[in-house]
Amino acid sequence: MSIAQPAFAAAAPPLLNILIVEDEPDVAAILKRIVEAAGAYRARVLLDPSGLDAALDPLPDLVLTDLAMPGLDGFEVIRRVRERDADLPVVVVSAHASLENAVRAVKSGAFDFLAKPFKPESVELILAKTERDRALRRRVAGADPELAALLGESAAMCRVREWIMTVRATRTNVLVEGESGTGKELVARAIHSGTGASTVSAPFVAVNAAAIPEALAEAELFGYRRGAFTGASRDHAGLLREAHGGTLFLDEVNAMPGSLQAKLLRVIEEKRLRPVGGSQDVAADFRLICASNAALETLVDRGVFRRDLYHRIHVLHLRLPPLRERREDIPLLAEHFLHRYARAHGRNVRRLSPATAAALAGAGANWPGNVRELENVVEQAVVLCPPEHSELPVEVLPPALGGRGWAESPATSGDGRPPTLAEVERRHVAEVLRQTGGNKAEAARLLAVDYKTLLRKLAD
Repeated sequence: MSIAQPAFAAAAPPLLNILIVEDEPDVAAILKRIVEAAGAYRARVLLDPSGLDAALDPLPDLVLTDLAMPGLDGFEVIRRVRERDADLPVVVVSAHASLENAVRAVKSGAFDFLAKPFKPESVELILAKTERDRALRRRVAGADPELAALLGESAAMCRVREWIMTVRATRTNVLVEGESGTGKELVARAIHSGTGASTVSAPFVAVNAAAIPEALAEAELFGYRRGAFTGASRDHAGLLREAHGGTLFLDEVNAMPGSLQAKLLRVIEEKRLRPVGGSQDVAADFRLICASNAALETLVDRGVFRRDLYHRIHVLHLRLPPLRERREDIPLLAEHFLHRYARAHGRNVRRLSPATAAALAGAGANWPGNVRELENVVEQAVVLCPPEHSELPVEVLPPALGGRGWAESPATSGDGRPPTLAEVERRHVAEVLRQTGGNKAEAARLLAVDYKTLLRKLAD
């Protein structure tokens, strides 16, 4: 997977442009001085907030705004900025630092909230966080959301993105190996998104080979003709046919039965298939990306997986590193999930505490469920975090990570009352998901509910 020339090599980044919206000239001058002394930053001051629309052209990289201003308050500033660019971070800097204002600002879309009088170190922390987000977007090639979804600045993840940029222009078959939860489907989507100009309309069909019952697998994959068996009241194209002209992502290919392995090999070689009950072949030409959470070569040696099929799908090979091999990415990933679930659950928490970041990235956390498990742990912690906290405390982490765990965490209401039955159920579901490394099917089995019931509870 070595790359001769790094795909992401770039010149030194330009200055980060900061817009300060503040009607008090003295405060604005102090803030501007702190910003420009902190590093490669250029600050512009807007004393009259009514001129905001003009000041947003060109768009800055970050907006620092007061809350209480005549004519146009900070909440309206947030709204107008988000109308222009939903991803442009806005930080509220205000003397009116009540919990109600902080919660309202965050729910309105603010990136963070700083109380006046502010410390220079607090401003510098916000600038550093914004710079890191900006560097990540630049590193993953700007307007490429599928590639950007592969978060991480470790050398291992940089090599993964470089590899994807190299191979995505081809239609060669790819095998991605890695433990469960490492992001194999994200890799497949990133490869598909850059296959060519026709990718916009080309289908991407994801199939989990382990999730289809063996008795139904052939009909689901290869399709069937009306009357082929009892209940076949109409023609069904099948998943392989649906991928024609695009990409078929076959996850957990290691779980595919031997009888289907032979049929898949024929489709790969001839680019045609015959539906169940059909008398004629139909075209099925797609790029195949297979994923396995077990070493396929070992399964070949044991006679479990066909050697000829292995060589057909193993043209290009990528091993995704487990999370424990790229611990330096854990704080970045955790903050990404924290922001996502703080918005989703209406929480005020905006950052990890230093102790929480250290616990998540520490050597004692093995993360057998990888990124999926980390995501579940962070969501659980966000839900359990007391509403008055802007930093995620280590106490809301599971006991294995140095926290008190779901059963002993403080009530989510923050008013001293015991948790409601719904809150206890939500915490229990979150804990079981953590234990299963984010595997919802396994969690549903342990909870003794069907899969759809679990999905409905997660959506509540």
